[in-house]
Amino acid sequence: MGVVPLFMLLWVYAATAKLLEFEAFSIQLGQSPLLSAYAGILVWLVPLSEYVLSTLLLIPKTKNIGLYGSLCLMTAFTTYIIIILNYADFVPCSCGGILEALSWTEHLLFNGFCIILILLVLFINRLSFSNQSQHRSLANGLLPLGSGMLFSSVMVIVLFLTSEKQIHRNNAFIRRYIPHVFDQKQVYDLGVNSYYIAGLTTDSIYLGNSTAPFTLLSFDKNLSDFNSSQIKLENASDIKFLASKVKVNDSVLLLYDGTVPVLFSGALQSRKITPRRTPFYFTKLQPLASNRYAFTSRAAATNENELGLYSYADTSGFKLIPQILERQVDGIFDVEGFLTFNEELQRIIYVYRFRNEYLIMDTNLNEVHRKKLIDTISIAQLQIDTIAGKGQRKLGSNTIHVSNTIATSGKQLYVHSKRLGKYEPELDDGRSIVDVYDLNKGLYTHSLYLQHPGMKPLMDLALKNNQVYAICGTYLIHYQKTIQNRVTPN
Repeated sequence: MGVVPLFMLLWVYAATAKLLEFEAFSIQLGQSPLLSAYAGILVWLVPLSEYVLSTLLLIPKTKNIGLYGSLCLMTAFTTYIIIILNYADFVPCSCGGILEALSWTEHLLFNGFCIILILLVLFINRLSFSNQSQHRSLANGLLPLGSGMLFSSVMVIVLFLTSEKQIHRNNAFIRRYIPHVFDQKQVYDLGVNSYYIAGLTTDSIYLGNSTAPFTLLSFDKNLSDFNSSQIKLENASDIKFLASKVKVNDSVLLLYDGTVPVLFSGALQSRKITPRRTPFYFTKLQPLASNRYAFTSRAAATNENELGLYSYADTSGFKLIPQILERQVDGIFDVEGFLTFNEELQRIIYVYRFRNEYLIMDTNLNEVHRKKLIDTISIAQLQIDTIAGKGQRKLGSNTIHVSNTIATSGKQLYVHSKRLGKYEPELDDGRSIVDVYDLNKGLYTHSLYLQHPGMKPLMDLALKNNQVYAICGTYLIHYQKTIQNRVTPN
């Protein structure tokens, strides 16, 4: 078989395979680390170009044009692979079809072989039909070939650079997945679904229980050693808790209920805690350092949620900082979110639940940096229902949740979301989406799936170094990071 018929078949097969598996091709292209921002155009343009080239190769008068076009397209594909292997944040799985078994390096070799074949045919055709000297014919042939190959490479590079810009700055809701980032190491059946992660230390993970608020579970980091103990509250006979919660912060054990202006604390090892009155009620509390806390509370003047700081050593008691949490609808539901503290960076983090924004703040709440999540919902979309006769308000089922839970460690922020991005398949119960952000740069970097087959969706998440812990239904899962920065093809 000649070279021209070979490329005709190659382009027809490649284009047809893409259209027959159009959804899969769209997802693969949309999750490309290079071209995801242009996936909506390229998903049609690539197979169309391949069909056009096969038609040009079929017609004798346009055969050479088809060969030139094939050379340019193959050069573009080759440039794409070179960038994937050397400059991309991660290396995705290679494409399907006839080349499914090939790695990216083998793809590169295959493309190089095809380019050499096309060049040989074009040079032979040039010499055969030229009436001029051989040297002049070769010289005249090199310029258009080199120009075409250079143009193809430059176009791919430009698409790569501008795609990166759109992903980071324009917040197009197109995720870029890194496959196989975490391996599931250990799973422990907790028996009930009321547990939450109370905290992590260097060698242990601690769980609280919303229905048994004074029970504390502890595991070693591999979930092999388990202990259950009761928290001992001193001088608490007159306190009526509604929804108390436990936190473990280094060697300190905390218990609090924002509806009661009391904070219990004590040594983690002893499990004994004593009360200290706080001059305020609160909805969220986050330990920062010794006897120092960030919190959210309703401001008396506006009845809206605001961020604040509290310190035992501060004689003024506490302070609320207005306008850090920006009102959009009612100042209550619309500013709801997750409050946490990154110990390594010494930064307070607040992630809104119903909008695509998170805040990075210093420990005095003086510096506030507002950053965007990859989601496109910038205004909270809430359905607020009022219970007749009671004056109570609650969120309805049409409310859109942008973020479901978060975790942070080092320079990374993990945000679990149930919202599907563009080119993503339907989500099953056996995996959960986690979007990863670089807190130093304030940028989205990539996404990953946490696999938990046969279990309920992700409910809680904790991160420390390369260890991830998740609660899915009744199961506590330990994941171990398998890579540092990049993934090779599988």
